[in-house]
Amino acid sequence: MPRVSIEYEQAQRERIIDGAAPVFAHNGYRQTTIDQICQTLQLSKGAIYIYFESKEELFVSTLRTIFDRRFSTLSTAYQKNDTTPMKVEKILDRLGKLVDHEDDVYVRLSVEAFLESDHIPNLQAIKTDSYELFYKLVYDLLREGQLAGEINGDLNISSLTTVLMAVSDGLMMHSLVRGRGIDSDQVRRVVSETFSQVLYHD
Repeated sequence: MPRVSIEYEQAQRERIIDGAAPVFAHNGYRQTTIDQICQTLQLSKGAIYIYFESKEELFVSTLRTIFDRRFSTLSTAYQKNDTTPMKVEKILDRLGKLVDHEDDVYVRLSVEAFLESDHIPNLQAIKTDSYELFYKLVYDLLREGQLAGEINGDLNISSLTTVLMAVSDGLMMHSLVRGRGIDSDQVRRVVSETFSQVLYHD
């Protein structure tokens, strides 16, 4: 039997993860079965177990993938030489596009990761790594702006980063309220009205 290529294996893993993500998001980790994922993907259990030993491993891999994709998407939204206000605007633009297409899955899986992290140790590491990556992204962006004189020099950047991340998480959680969702224009308005006068010099 010919050996499949590494590229094929990677593509198949990603296909399984992409099919499993909305199933986990819709049903929750505990209520999701491999049979449901198989049905969604039109694959046999054997085809899934070639790449993932268990439902837990597939769930962990799915969480890792969606967090990595989110970070990659937002961290590449701007150019290095952009001003800090431009960088923030471009991140909000990119975030708005994500909100319009896939945020329900991302938010629900994020909640599941919090709920299950006490029972699945690898999830705690993923959440910690994700938090640290996003924290560093925002902190470095704001600190560079402060050093360039674009952001109020009296601000505590560490505290501000924590607040911005908390606001982001809160808005995502609010999107789970039935009939509410997240309006990307509203996110932009909230950030602008709440932080622009504090952040930027005239």
